Amino acid sequence: MATRGLFHNRDYLKLLTGQTVSSLGSSMSGFVFTLLGMAITGSPIKAGLVGTAAAVGSLLAALPGGALADRWSRRKILIGYSFLGAFLFGSVAVAGWLDHLTLPHLMAVGLLNGVGYSLFMPAETAALRQIVPPEHLSTALATAHGRQNVAALTGAPLGGLLYSIGRVLPIAVDAVSYLVMAFMLATIRHPLPATKPEGGAHEPMLKAIRTGLAWLLRQRVLRTIAVVATLLNFAATGTILVLILSMQQRGVHAPVIGLLETAMGVGGLAGSIAAPRLLARFSTGKITLVGVWIITVAFAATAATTQTAVLIVLPAFAMFLLPALNSGLFGYQMLITPDHLQGRSQSAFMFLSNAAAPLAPFLGGLFLGTLGARNALLIFGGLLAVGAVLLTMSRSIRSIPLLSEVEAA
Repeated sequence: MATRGLFHNRDYLKLLTGQTVSSLGSSMSGFVFTLLGMAITGSPIKAGLVGTAAAVGSLLAALPGGALADRWSRRKILIGYSFLGAFLFGSVAVAGWLDHLTLPHLMAVGLLNGVGYSLFMPAETAALRQIVPPEHLSTALATAHGRQNVAALTGAPLGGLLYSIGRVLPIAVDAVSYLVMAFMLATIRHPLPATKPEGGAHEPMLKAIRTGLAWLLRQRVLRTIAVVATLLNFAATGTILVLILSMQQRGVHAPVIGLLETAMGVGGLAGSIAAPRLLARFSTGKITLVGVWIITVAFAATAATTQTAVLIVLPAFAMFLLPALNSGLFGYQMLITPDHLQGRSQSAFMFLSNAAAPLAPFLGGLFLGTLGARNALLIFGGLLAVGAVLLTMSRSIRSIPLLSEVEAA
């Protein structure tokens, strides 16, 4: 019934369509950016700086981005970011065609896109809650994961294929995908305004940021997840980067390397299909613990082999429960957060959970270059295990109920 109701929600379908097209383009460019950095510099350490720049931009803008999403029109933020993405990635395509593409250019685009994304994400989260009623929220979040996994399923190999034809061709396609998203967002009828606070006037920016952080830190469950997620996100990002660059070092062709993200997309897509039923049957706490341990074991096992086929299958297996895990946790957060704090709650969570993200690409490249792929993967696998143990020991995480039992704010 929830799925049927969603597919009669035209504004939701427009939002979903625009993001699906853009996600496909972003999947291609995200995969190709690492290869471009490696091709320009010949150094895995310098190639990792591209991802580091994007993570730094996201981190720096995370807290002010949430505050702005709670005071500016969410519709304008979404459309503005779409045009920004088209301009940024279009500039990379033009520079590549003119043979003037440099590592600083890639880093600047990554940095600015990270800043824009930090405004886009909390605005998108708040807009989704305005468009979708609470009873359809878990299905909408699971569908969003399905969209992302479809993009990963097709984006990486398609990006690798287009890269083999022309190095910046996937980037040009991504620029166009942002324009498509801008058009779809512009046709949404819901105005998606920011919610006015009770007093009628917004707090000053710094006070608004402190209010969002303070609210999140008072929520024991969200605080625990955000802190542990910092470790988990860092280790998972580093693992994927090491796998991609080590395959490239061994001479694996780009379309084959792209199958790594394709396989992850297959695992995630299967998990997205199963997520609504899993969330209806099992508590979010149980799904979180089982999912984190599966990811930890599968990612850590990549250190035991150099067989390309096995390295592609293991991350795919790890992704199966991730859609249900993320949908449950983000659904819980969205339901308990008042609407006027949606942007700040989301941005505060992003800030805390990604605090170490800027270091992951750089250290991943550094570990690979100095310690070798196996030792680098063992280090990241050990960090994943520490995070999984911390979550398992938390009573507040184990006690998160079914989303249907959570009272919406």
